[in-house]
Amino acid sequence: MPASGQDGRVVSNCSAVINTKDAARCIGSVRPNIPIPTIDPKHIYALPELIDIAEMASPEGRIAWANAKHSLEQAGIDRALYLPILSFVAQGSDARFIVPFPAPIAPRGYVTVGEQIAAEQMELEYDLLDFGRGPKLDGSKALEIASVLRLGRVHQTLAYSTATEFYSTQRTIGELAAAKVILQTAETLLENAQLQYDNGRATLPDLQNAQAGAAEARFNLAAAEGGAKKSKLALSETIGAEPSTEIEITPQSERDLPGAFNDSVEDLIHSAWKMRPDLLARAQELRQAHDSYKIARAAYLPKASLSASGGQTNAWPSADWGQLGPASVATWSVEAKLRWEVFNGARKHEVAAAMAEQKAASEEQRATEDSVTRQVWEAYVDYQTAIEQQRSSQSFMTAAQMSYDSSLDAFKFGVRSLVDVVEAERQLAQARVTVVRSQAQLMQSAVALTYATGSLLQSGTTLPGAHP
Repeated sequence: MPASGQDGRVVSNCSAVINTKDAARCIGSVRPNIPIPTIDPKHIYALPELIDIAEMASPEGRIAWANAKHSLEQAGIDRALYLPILSFVAQGSDARFIVPFPAPIAPRGYVTVGEQIAAEQMELEYDLLDFGRGPKLDGSKALEIASVLRLGRVHQTLAYSTATEFYSTQRTIGELAAAKVILQTAETLLENAQLQYDNGRATLPDLQNAQAGAAEARFNLAAAEGGAKKSKLALSETIGAEPSTEIEITPQSERDLPGAFNDSVEDLIHSAWKMRPDLLARAQELRQAHDSYKIARAAYLPKASLSASGGQTNAWPSADWGQLGPASVATWSVEAKLRWEVFNGARKHEVAAAMAEQKAASEEQRATEDSVTRQVWEAYVDYQTAIEQQRSSQSFMTAAQMSYDSSLDAFKFGVRSLVDVVEAERQLAQARVTVVRSQAQLMQSAVALTYATGSLLQSGTTLPGAHP
């Protein structure tokens, strides 16, 4: 996770979890009850700030944290199986019952006895031998680590979704800026056409073509304004805040563009196998399934337990024949018990079910590895394609600008027709939009590749455009 967030919030790297100490540290560092922040229309948000808001406000993140917390506590419950249970018991009773007696002693052949008892004692229970206790704890630890890894992946997904919408919003804002420049260019061309027409050097169709070009530019500008507002709504909704068109973000800049990856696609795939939290979580779930099989096998083995109690017992007996005296004495008991189920008809089915669970977990891990490989390949191809498209768009922009400038100068001197200038203007407008879209696509494909490899939000990894 990011090193720090708003309000001094510190979030640990929940994607790099090796043992239960790392898991507990991650869970304890996340504060799930922070109030959902509101969007400040006067503040210009950078990408890290929006990711912080998404992590605080997203229900998915809070649900994943609750699941991880549950797994942490469940591991604590299973760890307590190695400890004894100590109880304090207080008992009070009053009973009356019949006791048979010979007729010479009791003419009726019986006596009635009343007994009032008050007892306080401590009771100790401890499992001396339980072969299923160890695998159960190991399985709980594996699930704890898996749930925290999934929490890390949820945060990566939130960051990826936020970054994707952030770059998409930057694109629409860039398209809006390009539409404004295109309108200025069209209006400039219209002014030149009007001047040439007034001087008799242009025809009425030429003037009308320029007017149509300016009208088209105004139409595209209105569409770009609507697109920018809709993107802002989608961005504010993605981060979990109330949808608003008032959110302001840092603009698109060429200095944000990432460079080429030096690693080969094979290296990226192997890195993903080592770093992807969801794939690592699958490995922990496979481990838990193996421990479940051990638990089922442990049912064939005996269990030994120890129980002991000690305390003070007070009794006030009375009888309708003869005299009984009260008693107040210390009482205790100790019991060691060995239990071995010689036959249980469900046992073989429990073992078979555990073996099936282990097989399913193994296949799920293999399927996840294949999916990770495909995702890295697709993201790598998209990124390489985006790099080439971005370079081509710059060349396209330079050539279109030169073509437009030359055509406009030639039109002013009466060498070229207005049709040629309008065509060059449209090509220049297309080039401006292409540059904006290719830059956004490059940043989106870069964050998609880091997300596919599992390095997103890892220490040392910087998102494109993540600086303030």
